[in-house]
Amino acid sequence: MASDKELSPADGKARPISRARKATRFSATVRECESADANMLKSLKTAASRLRSNKLLRGRSGRSKEPSRDSLTIPEPRVFTDSFGNQIELVEGLRDRLKPGWQAMLRAPKTFEVPSPRACMTRMEEWRNRLGRVSAFLNLFSLSFTDKRVVEIGAYDGATAYALTEAGASSVLATDMAAYYIAQAPNAVVSDDAILARNADLARLRQAYRAVVPQELAQRVSFRQDDICSSELPSDSADVVMSWEVLEHLGRPEDALAEIARVLTPGGFAFHEYNPFFAIDGGHSLCTLDFPWGHARLSAGDFERYLDELRPNERSVALSFYRHNLNRMSLAGLRQHVRRSGLSIPCLLPWCSERHLALMSAESLRQCTGIYPSVELADLVSPTVWVLLQKHG
Repeated sequence: MASDKELSPADGKARPISRARKATRFSATVRECESADANMLKSLKTAASRLRSNKLLRGRSGRSKEPSRDSLTIPEPRVFTDSFGNQIELVEGLRDRLKPGWQAMLRAPKTFEVPSPRACMTRMEEWRNRLGRVSAFLNLFSLSFTDKRVVEIGAYDGATAYALTEAGASSVLATDMAAYYIAQAPNAVVSDDAILARNADLARLRQAYRAVVPQELAQRVSFRQDDICSSELPSDSADVVMSWEVLEHLGRPEDALAEIARVLTPGGFAFHEYNPFFAIDGGHSLCTLDFPWGHARLSAGDFERYLDELRPNERSVALSFYRHNLNRMSLAGLRQHVRRSGLSIPCLLPWCSERHLALMSAESLRQCTGIYPSVELADLVSPTVWVLLQKHG
């Protein structure tokens, strides 16, 4: 409540305010309010002027315009209908999240870029760490690749092979197939000349890694072209066979496992880490669709129609990769192939992802198992699988 008294400047005592004084104070207050209102009005006019000049709110005539109804409409989600009548909503940007950098698979094949010494040392350190984890795993079963003759399948740049010698392998025979890298490239033709050129690229890559490894260790590594599905390696010639991200790409995994059993010495073992087809990212860059587990939820015919309708520019290379570079080996299929090879399985370890498990739905599971009856939930929610095999004497 406002006071009707004010302090006297003479003696500091409170005295009643005269009517004239009250009128003067009231007039001053009114003027202050009018001034404040004028300043506010001026600010509002300035803001309105700036908004009118904003290009986002101006038409070609310079007049402001109201948002159109179309700009306020939420677009309908894209839907793909499979041959069973399932209407599947597509997820924008899913492939970018699951397989970042997937666009590289659509580029014309070029010579491999040779990494710098620093890049080679960084990658070697990554492999030292990975091999350390694998070594700890093998120790649980009283196994080791120290002082052993190792065959690596799918050697690519040789970094793993050189890291294996650093970790104690007595020798490493690193195998690969240049034709594999050629076949998955757009518009590529596998020929003798193309294989020679790709092998030359691989040799340059491997030399870059050899240069950052002590020479006494580098001399333990050799490279060879070999198809493990019909291997030319001598029988009983390896104490250990190892691979990373290879098993899922083998055209005949049952033949490959039989060959691994033949190549291993009695008592030898094999370790493989792979990204199975049925994992959420198991379609790799070319066959990961725009809905979770799309490559596993569609039949072959629906997959081809999906490419025709939604990815016509990728159809040729993606369909070739789908048909020739990804096998459909489930965990149950792996067990069956191993049993036929004569090897045993001391450990089969699917690395289940809780995040992928949370993304799985009953509908997705039903669609996957409808197309691939041998598939189980562990196949779908395990982006990485470790398998340890052994050949008994």
